[in-house]
Amino acid sequence: MEQLRNLYGFTLIELMLVIAISGILYSVALPSYTSYIQKSRRADVQQALLQQTAILERQYTRVGGYPATYTFPDSDYYSFTYTTDATAGMSNGAEFTIEAAPKSAQSSDECGKLSVNQSGIKSADKSQCW
Repeated sequence: MEQLRNLYGFTLIELMLVIAISGILYSVALPSYTSYIQKSRRADVQQALLQQTAILERQYTRVGGYPATYTFPDSDYYSFTYTTDATAGMSNGAEFTIEAAPKSAQSSDECGKLSVNQSGIKSADKSQCW
């Protein structure tokens, strides 16, 4: 009587096939995922720019001008700059621009710098990004 053996495990060919399929899926999915993450971070910073603009508008309503300096919350992916027409003799300006420049992992974003001013005019390195 012939004994039947129970075979467990995978052959080398099966293992290599799974690795090849995983590599193909990874190479297709990674660029899409990276693009999705960058768009998500861009949407977050756009929302932050609009919120900061609203805060500055409330400041203008209360004191009749924009502050000469303004500090933004820290961001791992964007650096913010605030410019105003306030001079050394004036503590409050009548115009401002907030700019967000991508940094670190976000620096390869196709939209580049995003900005908004006191009139709500939004701009980016590429026009379709806002």
